[in-house]
Amino acid sequence: MEDELKIEGRNSVVEALKSGVSIQKIQVDKRLTPRYSDIIAYARQMGIPVQEVPSLKAKQGILAYTFPVEPKDVEYFFDKNFVVLADGIEDPHNLGAIMRTAECAGVDGIVIPKHRSAIISEGLISSSAGAVFHLPFTVVTNTAQAVDRFLDRGFFVLGADPGGEPFFRVEFRFPLLLIIGGEDKGLRPIMKRRCDKLIGIPMEGKITSLNTSVSAGIIIYEIKSRVWR
Repeated sequence: MEDELKIEGRNSVVEALKSGVSIQKIQVDKRLTPRYSDIIAYARQMGIPVQEVPSLKAKQGILAYTFPVEPKDVEYFFDKNFVVLADGIEDPHNLGAIMRTAECAGVDGIVIPKHRSAIISEGLISSSAGAVFHLPFTVVTNTAQAVDRFLDRGFFVLGADPGGEPFFRVEFRFPLLLIIGGEDKGLRPIMKRRCDKLIGIPMEGKITSLNTSVSAGIIIYEIKSRVWR
């Protein structure tokens, strides 16, 4: 992580403001000042400097400067109900999209590996539409050991895998840890061995695979639907 992050785009800036994360300043394209009058007023009310910059080169003409969001300790998640572990997802757009879906669905948090994974970056923040400011996360050096710790706390471990049981038939319980594998290789054998069950998405079309973040979204909402019923 870098010492300073630039957050671009209306949604990401708004979510950063709502989360209470420390924002150093906001810059707005001077030509778009009327469009962002609500954000400017709120930021100034919070004591955040706002600069109007001619021809600002930023997504949607607005950006904020902030410090990286601090991860939680893994112990924070042991009394939660539904946690996602993203194992080996290296594309920041995929990880950001998964975090956005998880936050929207009310997932309690996400576990991210220190290695073989996208990091919390400006691109990831943009892809998550600011969800990173609301979704608690932790960074671990060894995901297999992290799964063992969740198992020791009584979590049911569900692994997303193309060969798994169709998602609408799988029986599981809470608290639950959902493991989502990397874009190319999916779940590693070391992770599969730790799963209580594998969950898959049936395919009937000629294309037999989905984007990682799309698959994750389908499964996350299926799991949450069992809570909402």
